[in-house]
Amino acid sequence: MKPRFVLGAQQLQFSKGIRYPVNKPAERLQAVSRSAGGSTRTEDLGITIRSRILRFKNLPVADWLALCDWYDNIVYGAGLEFTFYDETGESMLVIMRSNPADFSETSYQRYAGELELEVVG
Repeated sequence: MKPRFVLGAQQLQFSKGIRYPVNKPAERLQAVSRSAGGSTRTEDLGITIRSRILRFKNLPVADWLALCDWYDNIVYGAGLEFTFYDETGESMLVIMRSNPADFSETSYQRYAGELELEVVG
């Protein structure tokens, strides 16, 4: 399946699928400090941050421009949560954690890059 972003009536449907492998990192938030005596103290904040890292290769310019517009004018960077439908059709509430303007133009009107989404719900 091709990834899709939805926010209310707004929708971004990519014309190409993502590039595998799909990373799904999870990070447990903990405050770690060291005492004057050298012992380590860890406080578990009870939060795990889950992400999705999507890799695109040879993304058509129309998709890349739509993605940049989504980032700048629809979700305002990480400002608004939206629904992401992944490569299996599963939906999850996410925010953008990276800027698609950082993608590289790999050939004439084709782009490649990674997009990080943080799962918030």
